[in-house]
Amino acid sequence: MPIRVAFNATPLLSPLTGIGNYIVNLGAAFAATGEIDAHSFYGYRWRRGVPTSLGEGAGEAAQKLRDALKPWVPFKRELRQAQQRIVFGYGLRKRAIEVYHEPNYVPICYNVPVVITVHDLSWLRYPESHPVDRVRWLERALPRAIERAAAIIVDSDFVRQEVLATFPVHATKVRTVHLGVAAEFHPRDAEATAATRSHYQLEHRSYVLTVATIEPRKNLTHVLNAYALLPEALRTRFPLVIAGAVGWRAAQVESTLKVLAGRGQLRFLGRVSPAELPALYAASAVFVFPSYYEGFGLPPLEAMASAVPVIFSSRASLPEVVGDGGLGVDPDRPEETCLYLRALLEDAARRDEIARRGIARAALFTWNGCARATSAIYREAIEGQPDAA
Repeated sequence: MPIRVAFNATPLLSPLTGIGNYIVNLGAAFAATGEIDAHSFYGYRWRRGVPTSLGEGAGEAAQKLRDALKPWVPFKRELRQAQQRIVFGYGLRKRAIEVYHEPNYVPICYNVPVVITVHDLSWLRYPESHPVDRVRWLERALPRAIERAAAIIVDSDFVRQEVLATFPVHATKVRTVHLGVAAEFHPRDAEATAATRSHYQLEHRSYVLTVATIEPRKNLTHVLNAYALLPEALRTRFPLVIAGAVGWRAAQVESTLKVLAGRGQLRFLGRVSPAELPALYAASAVFVFPSYYEGFGLPPLEAMASAVPVIFSSRASLPEVVGDGGLGVDPDRPEETCLYLRALLEDAARRDEIARRGIARAALFTWNGCARATSAIYREAIEGQPDAA
């Protein structure tokens, strides 16, 4: 019999980020299983069914409205949270929810077993990458959320060890559930990528790609320095393309990217729509991801699933996810990245070999598998008997 699960889908009211993609893809996988009677909460209203994206326009409009109201509404966070708690708590009772899944760290309120997802501790390791009020919120609220949760889901064994080392929590409560790669990320030929390439004026398999939020911890300066060390002939043949939304405190990095783009030394696309992103991956020659810190690392996995050879940072969770499906580098040594990049760009057979390894590795990570493992944790939370990890 399906279990009644409440999801906090409030992050879907904003343009999709990593957490939003997690909610949408997990929800879609649950919809296919029929094991979950899902009830989703969107800020101030409930909908029956798994969480789904409200569309790019809806998310952006909601974000603009919140930004416009910020200067005029005193105690905005406190008022919003109080209203949400009332509406959410009433919905839990009315809908006879059996377990509540909070995918964004800290639950709203609850009188049922709660499962929380802690995606990473970047707010603790790299607080400069987050708004100050978010850091303070997590510092204040997350320790109690971890203490009271029936189970804590993390995206990787790396994050699990960080949580266990940081918080006084029993190891059996912290459960690793790897994320998946969405079906739209797969190999595509030149014809299948033509529309996206035409939009951005790119050639098939003839550019180096990085996809990341524009912020210091993504280490984009490393990409620029490594690429600049390549011979001019290779840089002419394989232009550097960087795509990603602007993150927190990204002014300096964004300014550098725009200056270099103005000089014709790279293509800075900004935020790329979810509809175009799969083809942008699949049409690239090499994908570079030198991030200092990730709780999982979906971009390199998406590139691997798209048959693109990946160069990745050997830090945090990335070796756990990419494994032997890519080439690991020291994110503080752009000269090392340049050597790998040059070797791949000059040798199509080597690119194909790494791409084949990447496809095999990416196939191990599915949203259906994520949903099955998460559903098992729900049932254990209801029973009050989580098994050892």
